[in-house]
Amino acid sequence: MRAPGTLFAGLLLLFAAGVAVVVDHPAAVAAGNCSSTDPALDAEEIAFYLLINQYRADNGLKPLTISTNLTRSSAWMAQDMATRGYFSHTDSLGLAPTQRVMQCGYIDQAGENIAAGTSWSSALSVFEGWRNSPGHNANMLSPIYVNIGIGRYFDANAPYGWYWVTDFGISFDGTDGSDIRIAESGVRNSDVRVGQFNSVTVLPGGVRVQDLPGWTVWDPLPNGNWQQWGPRDYIPGGTVVGLMPVGMSMDKGRNPR
Repeated sequence: MRAPGTLFAGLLLLFAAGVAVVVDHPAAVAAGNCSSTDPALDAEEIAFYLLINQYRADNGLKPLTISTNLTRSSAWMAQDMATRGYFSHTDSLGLAPTQRVMQCGYIDQAGENIAAGTSWSSALSVFEGWRNSPGHNANMLSPIYVNIGIGRYFDANAPYGWYWVTDFGISFDGTDGSDIRIAESGVRNSDVRVGQFNSVTVLPGGVRVQDLPGWTVWDPLPNGNWQQWGPRDYIPGGTVVGLMPVGMSMDKGRNPR
């Protein structure tokens, strides 16, 4: 029987007592494996990226930048745990997170969150799970981190089904994810008419309301009215929303004017 959801606390918080900094690395076996794993960020991984940066902004913290190297490490680790049937911060090659990310091209120390379970398929579910776990939450809100890598992997034959990994880095490594495929987020420009009320579908990666400057965003209700999304809300991909130019008003929640 598969566990409904398993979390592994972020025990590798940098500078915490009892954490050794490893400077002697094994042979670079993991680097080739990182290259063999597709690091492309899918819609749920991008959704997680938007969620965590909104969460950090809400807590007065700077956003994290996607690191290609950390993402390669996260993607490799998620797949390795799933295909080899284990759940640990130490991978199948015996590498801890900092060793692993360096083998994958990162330049400095790293912290890590991992999650596994059939209930952790979506970005929102794993984000809420980590947010409600002190160790994971501390990693997500740590001011020392500037980079992030995100990976998830599903294997129906693995002990827990879905596996997620986020790696957090303390130094900018000169990458920003522009060299890996990233799922589309936001709304399509061609769907938006300037100066008018628009009904549009959010792209697969979702969107934050704050990333749509100059517009208020509205949610269509079953009774035909519209309800405004808050300025700090995240809207999942596939959601139909109304975009109304700032300065235009809604008549009793029903008709833009």
